[in-house]
Amino acid sequence: MTIVIPEELVPLLRDGLYFDLHGQLEEAGALVEPRGRTDISDGIADCLARAEGARALLDVVGWIDPIETSTDVEVDVRQHHDALLRALLTRIASEHSIEEDPEVSDEDRATAKARVSQLADLIAQAEGSTV
Repeated sequence: MTIVIPEELVPLLRDGLYFDLHGQLEEAGALVEPRGRTDISDGIADCLARAEGARALLDVVGWIDPIETSTDVEVDVRQHHDALLRALLTRIASEHSIEEDPEVSDEDRATAKARVSQLADLIAQAEGSTV
């Protein structure tokens, strides 16, 4: 089952994927850093699997904003479910922080609120398509 990511939300999804990829690799690095004698192989495998999921979805949505006209992007939810949800939830959290920032203009706050709604709709579509 596929869902369509509207062109105006693709950059937000991409941003969430970059944050997710960074977080997964940072978590793997934190496991390696102490260089203790404990078995970290499962933790590393989990982080790398999640990072690979983000990488694979970035291949679908594109690693950079297109120079030419943006387009909607179809995402196979069965294949990219977990990475898609992590990225969307990350962006929702980011948009909520904009909504709550007292220094943000009313217009930016309204835009953030609308984006939260659109991103939440994508989550609902993704969840509904895997049933």
